[in-house]
Amino acid sequence: MEHTITKHILFEYLNGRATPLEKQATEEWLKDANHTEQFHRWLLEWETQSPQLITDTDAAFRKLVARLEDQISLEEAALDTQPERRITLTRWLVAASVFVALCLGGWLVREPILYKTYETDYAQTSAFTLSDGSHVVLNANSTLLVPRFGFNAGTRQVQLQGEAEFSVRHTRDNRRFVVKTSDTFQVEVLGTEFTVFARSRGTKVALSQGKIRLDYTQGTDKRQLMMKPGELATLNEGGDLTVQLPESPDALTAWKEQRFVFNNTSVQEICTLMQENFGVVVRTGDPEIAARTISGNFKAQTAEDLLEVLVQVLNLEIRKENKTLLLLNPNLSPKS
Repeated sequence: MEHTITKHILFEYLNGRATPLEKQATEEWLKDANHTEQFHRWLLEWETQSPQLITDTDAAFRKLVARLEDQISLEEAALDTQPERRITLTRWLVAASVFVALCLGGWLVREPILYKTYETDYAQTSAFTLSDGSHVVLNANSTLLVPRFGFNAGTRQVQLQGEAEFSVRHTRDNRRFVVKTSDTFQVEVLGTEFTVFARSRGTKVALSQGKIRLDYTQGTDKRQLMMKPGELATLNEGGDLTVQLPESPDALTAWKEQRFVFNNTSVQEICTLMQENFGVVVRTGDPEIAARTISGNFKAQTAEDLLEVLVQVLNLEIRKENKTLLLLNPNLSPKS
């Protein structure tokens, strides 16, 4: 039998005020995986209207489990005198298990419920517009989390892992726009264009126009830095922040055109770039090759394109070992 429930019925169920027929219909509805996304939307709205559940989700979940266990105990006690209810209890237990699993998933996996994920694969870029009109270009192997139901009346906050260019739309009420890359680093703007690089080897922020503020942690100290147009701020793995004026600002966004701009860039750094952008693991055969540098502007849509540049310009040889590519000196590498 097809069961269709409304938001009001689900809210009554979650509040413990549903009638027996509404309970049965809701539990049957919850069994259908096609209703999971709608359930999460209504669950989030119900939580928003029930602040006590948001501030102490663990207690809320324990209360829900206790309520289910109490009901199960009552059903089990009645089995001795009402054997015919065994089938009903079994069905109820199955439905309750599904509901508990969904609720537990809601507490433990809140991120997919609250945020929409924009992500790119290796060798892929993506451009899109956010609900506030801000424009984003996401580089390869990157992820951006955006509030699923739009920005609220407060701060417009997104979370970035990877690299992206932002063109932030100014709002009439001057709402802040924040790009968060970790618990210790974020970029705050009012209306501007900038690029953020946030990967395991460090964080970089390049400001094209406007004004932004960096909030970061150095050691145990929380610090702030106001950036000016044209500046590049770099935060290394040790937490040290430096600011400079890059010689070629356009090189910082060359990836949007599938270009790589090198200025005395080491082979070791290029190997890291290939892994970040194309998912290809490249190693050097010896430290001398890793320390070599290359300069130039190169178009590369694939890892093979970039490897061909290294091979031709630096006269190297490529050998494959399992899933790793080795860059070797052809004059010194052993012949197979």
